[in-house]
Amino acid sequence: MGHAVACHGVGRQTDGMTTATSATVRAAFDSATAAFVAEVSAVDPAQWSRSATDPWTVRQLVAHTVRGMIVMSDLLDAAGPVTDPVLADAAAYFRSALTHERVHAGIVQRAVDAADQAPDDLVAWACDVAVAARTRAAATPDDVVVVHFAGPVRFVDYLGTRVTELVLHTVDLQLACGRDPGVPVDALAVVTPILLALADRADPLDLALALSGRVGPRACNVLG
Repeated sequence: MGHAVACHGVGRQTDGMTTATSATVRAAFDSATAAFVAEVSAVDPAQWSRSATDPWTVRQLVAHTVRGMIVMSDLLDAAGPVTDPVLADAAAYFRSALTHERVHAGIVQRAVDAADQAPDDLVAWACDVAVAARTRAAATPDDVVVVHFAGPVRFVDYLGTRVTELVLHTVDLQLACGRDPGVPVDALAVVTPILLALADRADPLDLALALSGRVGPRACNVLG
């Protein structure tokens, strides 16, 4: 588990992408949480056990996403020193996190565990956690440093990673439940530059095909 401290003179990497403004990221977080909760509220009881993504059911996908909002508060509740350089931005956070061995396996298992431990009323749980997360985010200064296994990162940049998770998993949920994908424009405006900053992680041919509207033999994935 990581922790959070105020950032005073801590070294910060500066080779990453330019981050969105604080107001933009914070508004996007509010929009993304609201959109996610709306989709969770629309899940038919018969759909909870439906396959969502390759490793998860709809219930596990929702539990994973809700857990992400809880972890944000958990990290902010912890405390300790910051000794490593602060990551440049949200893209740098993802780049670092994805280099850790078995990171995806760990994510999958924690989602399964979260679903097993979640209350029966997932809709009420998601609503309550989202409200608490928005309240906590609004009360946290931009420059508080969240210490994560990926590395220290300013809260406003970490919040951008939460917007990314919420947007992508909202679309996962929509597709799993047979709905047309759609998320708030202000949230997409934060997420898209983060993903584009990770474009070098994709296969160059897959990326070229995806960006030119062509369907290749493999999906273009910068978070894989």
